[in-house]
Amino acid sequence: MAEIASLVLSTGITSAILQVVVDRVAKFVEQKRDMFTGVDDNLRKLKRTLMKIQARVDDIEKKHCITEAAEDLLEDLLTSFLDAEDLLDKIGLGLERMTCLDVEVNSWSQVHHLIPFYSGIPSEIKKMQVKLDELVTELESYPTTEVIRLRKPIEKAIAPCTSLVDESCVFGRETDKNKMKKMVLSLQVEGGNVSVISVVGMAGIGKTTLAQLVYNDADVHKKFDLKMWVSVSLECGLYMITKSILESATRGKGSQLSSLDSVQIELQKTLKGKRFLLVLDGICNDNLSDWDQFRLSFGAAKKGSKIMMTTRSEISASVVASTLYRLDPLCDNACWEIIKQRGNLNGQTNLEANGLAISKKCKGFPWVAKVIGSCLNSGEMEWDALLRCELWELQEHKTQIYPVLKLLSYDNMPSYLKRCFSYCSIFPRDHVVEKDDLVQLWAAEGFIQSQGTRKIEDVGRQYFEDLCSRAFFSQVPNIGGDLQRYKMHELIHDLARFVSTNLCFCMDDNVPCLVHISPNARHASLLYENTQLYTLEAFYEYKKLRTFTLLPKSPSIPRPVMLLPNFSSNLGEVPHEFFERLGSLRVLNLSHSAISKLPESIGNLIHLRYLNLSHTRIELLPKPITTIYGLETLKLKSCPKLLHLPENLKDLIKLRHLDFDRHRQLSSMPKDVGKLTSLETLHAFKVGKEKGYQIEELKNMRCLRGSISITNLENVADSMQAEAAMLHNKQYLDRLELEWNAIRGQMQPVQQEVLTGLKPHAGLKELRVAGYCGSVFPGWIANSAFSRLESIELENCAFCELLPSLGQLPALKKLLIQNMATLKGVDYLFCGSSAAFLSLETLTLRDMPELSNWSGLRDNDMPFLRDLSIDSCPKLATLPSFHYLTSLQCLDINRCPQLQSLPEGGLPSSLKTLVIMESGILKDRCKVGEGADWNKIRWIPAILIENMVIPAQRPDNQIDEVQSAPENMFCSRNSLLTCSVILFPLLFLFMRSLYQYLSQARY
Repeated sequence: MAEIASLVLSTGITSAILQVVVDRVAKFVEQKRDMFTGVDDNLRKLKRTLMKIQARVDDIEKKHCITEAAEDLLEDLLTSFLDAEDLLDKIGLGLERMTCLDVEVNSWSQVHHLIPFYSGIPSEIKKMQVKLDELVTELESYPTTEVIRLRKPIEKAIAPCTSLVDESCVFGRETDKNKMKKMVLSLQVEGGNVSVISVVGMAGIGKTTLAQLVYNDADVHKKFDLKMWVSVSLECGLYMITKSILESATRGKGSQLSSLDSVQIELQKTLKGKRFLLVLDGICNDNLSDWDQFRLSFGAAKKGSKIMMTTRSEISASVVASTLYRLDPLCDNACWEIIKQRGNLNGQTNLEANGLAISKKCKGFPWVAKVIGSCLNSGEMEWDALLRCELWELQEHKTQIYPVLKLLSYDNMPSYLKRCFSYCSIFPRDHVVEKDDLVQLWAAEGFIQSQGTRKIEDVGRQYFEDLCSRAFFSQVPNIGGDLQRYKMHELIHDLARFVSTNLCFCMDDNVPCLVHISPNARHASLLYENTQLYTLEAFYEYKKLRTFTLLPKSPSIPRPVMLLPNFSSNLGEVPHEFFERLGSLRVLNLSHSAISKLPESIGNLIHLRYLNLSHTRIELLPKPITTIYGLETLKLKSCPKLLHLPENLKDLIKLRHLDFDRHRQLSSMPKDVGKLTSLETLHAFKVGKEKGYQIEELKNMRCLRGSISITNLENVADSMQAEAAMLHNKQYLDRLELEWNAIRGQMQPVQQEVLTGLKPHAGLKELRVAGYCGSVFPGWIANSAFSRLESIELENCAFCELLPSLGQLPALKKLLIQNMATLKGVDYLFCGSSAAFLSLETLTLRDMPELSNWSGLRDNDMPFLRDLSIDSCPKLATLPSFHYLTSLQCLDINRCPQLQSLPEGGLPSSLKTLVIMESGILKDRCKVGEGADWNKIRWIPAILIENMVIPAQRPDNQIDEVQSAPENMFCSRNSLLTCSVILFPLLFLFMRSLYQYLSQARY
């Protein structure tokens, strides 16, 4: 057990935290604040002590196994550093508060008066110094030789692999081998004579084995003049890798060459005119950083030469590889075959029934299957016990599987990534996280290191991408939204749990009794189902907690919004003592609970950075929230009873994310919200008439990013007020919604001036204009300078009789125009003077009561249009020709009773689905076998007319009668064809309705 503890403690997290503390102290010392009478000197001394500790801690943590005494010392150091981090955070909050107050401070007593929580800081620094001095003394007296333990079993497990392979021991990789073999044998080469194929996947997934199978294939052997295999260690630089390649190619020649230049020249001579296959096994982030220099040796090789590299890093792969092959985990049956072979279980048919259950524990990792099989063979593991327990509970996991996974996947990560990764252990297995939310959590915890002028969240997103490139996260499908959602592989999650031992824990509300959890734990989650107040009291023991988050027991599987189950906790209140006992909280997530109010004691949470009250019954935020000056993220989505925010919200000057519903939530904005100049997330802004509520509050919010919906624009008096919002300076905004509450029956000429003044920056991607009562649109809305604009929605613009020339927007993919009460025609002006809508994929015209004709489409317009919907246009009589819309797949005509016919010239051959609803004339013209337009549509695979499914005409020109009763349809002799023809358009209609619902619900 001591061996496991030593592995847990040698995680690099201690040194990561120490580095943060050292940097923070140094920063405070450099500020040289005169008000720190008796404190400044103590901080300088603290800095010297910490730097003295740093070197020894780094040395200890580099050891893969340490003694029990070293474990205790390292844990004490970790606790002390975390305590120091809390203390420094308190000092930093005070300094920021004084900056906010903008007053002269001349004495410590004055600081204490202005900021009450500062009273104990001098004595806390002294206590911290005494504690660290004791640890320094112990460190200096600690013999270095006591730190090191033998680690041969682990070294053996990760020894470099050769090109040899026993194919009889490989299962489940035949398909992967054939795909890779095809890539290797292909003569197609991009950018020279040599192409690079990268095999990417998690540690232990079988990348090297796949490379060995291809390398030793007989067909591959015949294809190449020369084959080379090189295992790349972490320490290998450009010289060593190149020299190893030369030695592999020449069977040892070149071992005496001492410079990179001489090695590259010799390798170039060796490869000249030859078609070669080179395998670089185990490339990591730092290897081959100078790829351009490396590849010079291969320039004279014969066309068709291949370099195949295996790597855990997609970053490395993307830098050098022209082809990337992601290797997936093995199937359960393949894992079972490995277990049987290693466990000598072949022929024991009585075990087959439980084989699948056993193989599932391997999670697709072949080396885990080998460990389990070997243990079964040796008798170290009981068969029944293995069936009953989880993999992470097994001793073999702790002594054989986990140490190897840690060394391969974790130990070489930068320390800042280790801290972010280990934090994820507070989530349960299979938990789905949203990328941006996780980054905000890391930022709140102080895990993200600032990098010059880059935004903290931008740096955090890079951290996340780095973890994804190491295969620690995989993206999961997300129907009906644009949020990026991910989860961890189960073995990777186990690794996070191990390296965060005594720092993070996840508690079940049905099991409130916690065991083996250090009272110094900092991060906790509560899996809820039937949470009671006494459940929260169990956390009082952990006074230094920085994270408390409620999580549903059921996995957060993404699905359409309207199908989401209600995971709400029955927790109706938070005890007053909860915030008094847990005063170090930085992250508080009470979302999806039944709470309707919070106690005033929340003001004690001076360290709080992140507060999530989304999906609750909260009615009013307590006033002390506005005194939590370090608050960075406030999430209030789906809180229908919350109509007002505190008036003093402007005091939260560090607030970066104010997240609430775009519509139908707040009755008004808090006064002077424009003072929150650090805001990056503000999904909605309701314009008021009085000063402090007007649109000019947006003026200095230059950091806004993502999307914003600006409503109640009828309260903007003129163009000057509109221009005061300075939307053209909001360069990080991707989506902009501009919405007026339409005044029925009245044109508003001033709104044209206002919309002109609301011109956004040219990098905008999505635009929605609703309720606009001007007669024409300003010129900027169709200006081709908006070269990134992909989506436009024009809704309820009652007095616009002309559409802007949107056809000249080069990137426009989606266009929705609906409820235009006075629009009578769409003509060539809609497209513009040259080829139009060159990127458009989806076009919807809906609710046009006066629209009578649509014309002006030319042969080169809309070349990529896939979906066209014309809905609720009761006077529409004519359509332009569609036959040249060569990408059109779905045509939906709904509630157009005056439409005289389908377009002349027919419909494009690309069309797969035609829907005609509540359009009487068209219905008659498309009648099966008789209608004037029947020949225009008879070949379309899926046709739905007035809720009747019509099969496409068959080769023998015989059309089966379509019965309206479902039982007759499915009992016909062509039931399979009929089912497919029925289900496709029905599915299309369902998905269309779902898409429309989600599009409206989303905003």
